Amino acid sequence: MKTLWLPYVVTDLATARSFYTDHIGLSEVDGWEHPHERGSVLRAAEGAVIELVEGIQPGPARPPPLAFEVDGESAVNTFAGRFGVAPHRYPRGHYGFEVPGPAGATVMIWSER
Repeated sequence: MKTLWLPYVVTDLATARSFYTDHIGLSEVDGWEHPHERGSVLRAAEGAVIELVEGIQPGPARPPPLAFEVDGESAVNTFAGRFGVAPHRYPRGHYGFEVPGPAGATVMIWSER
């Protein structure tokens, strides 16, 4: 594994980002803004980040996924074969898949490119 991502949908990105940067001491390592979505990636520890996303229409309440970043599409395909699923390209361009995990959490395996 390359990185553990903990993604959260938030209603107020500025307030959430301030909480984690000003009060917890995390640093912002990436951010984006699209017409219907904006977000921020905060470094929590070596190999672990929190992703805050504002603008996604919330669905039914569920725990946030555990997102494991791997190194490249080949690694995604290897994991997909273990689960018997087909990976796909997400709207922001990354490549991966999601499967149900233990205790109701969704597990996502993905690569940035």
